[in-house]
Amino acid sequence: QVDEPHIRATIAHLSSYTNRFYLSTHGQNAATWIRDTWLALGNGRSDVSVALHTECTTCGIQPSVILTIQGTDLANEVVVVGAHLDSIRAGAGNNTQQLAPGADDDASGIATVTEVIRIALASGWKPRRTVQFMGYAAEEVGLRGSKSIALKYYNNQVNVVAVLQLDMTNFHIGVPYHFHLISDNSSNPLRAFSKSLFDTYLAPRGLARRDLSCGYACSDHASWTNQGFPAVMASEPGSASNTFFPKLHTPDDTLAMLGGTAQASTVFALFGLAFVGELGKTHDPNLVYRNSFENLPAGILP
Repeated sequence: QVDEPHIRATIAHLSSYTNRFYLSTHGQNAATWIRDTWLALGNGRSDVSVALHTECTTCGIQPSVILTIQGTDLANEVVVVGAHLDSIRAGAGNNTQQLAPGADDDASGIATVTEVIRIALASGWKPRRTVQFMGYAAEEVGLRGSKSIALKYYNNQVNVVAVLQLDMTNFHIGVPYHFHLISDNSSNPLRAFSKSLFDTYLAPRGLARRDLSCGYACSDHASWTNQGFPAVMASEPGSASNTFFPKLHTPDDTLAMLGGTAQASTVFALFGLAFVGELGKTHDPNLVYRNSFENLPAGILP
């Protein structure tokens, strides 16, 4: 069961660091905390591992974090769900003491990913495909952590069948929709599948989605798209006057400024569970990924 207090607590902790800048010890410590938190959620399961990706030569002292749930009979097919773990204050340059709490951007995304991990592992879930959850370093300075990982996977010919990026999930004021699916730098078939997924699992709960173009690379999904992997990005619904949280990249990107709640992020945790549940191949053994996205079988959510 998706639990708003769990998501809120993760946002609160991550936004308590002075910043999560890629050159600062704060940003390094935040990555270590995410690793330790995810490792604890694995609870010693032999098919769950957590590693730091330290091969990025332009990510300063900040590693990316990767939790892997090893697949069973389709282990060579990989599903990725990620968010970026760093933060930045606009105009602060390389000041390692800049005040950049980054509650929405993107502690909310990491907290949402963490909640998907928590629920999936607490249920004893075992996917047929390998599922990886990633916290990317140095996104704010050019998608550097995800670029490093996506390039490594391309060079190693890893069969990544789908990637979901969650960037800013917790700002929702007064608009009748709850979820933006970003059109930029995304896979058309995977985006169509994601709409079908939302309509199957979330629409019956009274939730609504909308398409959005952000007009640039937007987030780490672009790194995967650039290496030829199918990727999509989901983001917050915003408000009537602001598509995204207007306090991003400022000292006011705090949980308090987001209303002190993580309710908006619960929608993205539900979607993330549906995404890994279906694409991780929990169900019908006759549905195997080939060149497009499979039909929706019965799923993991009630």
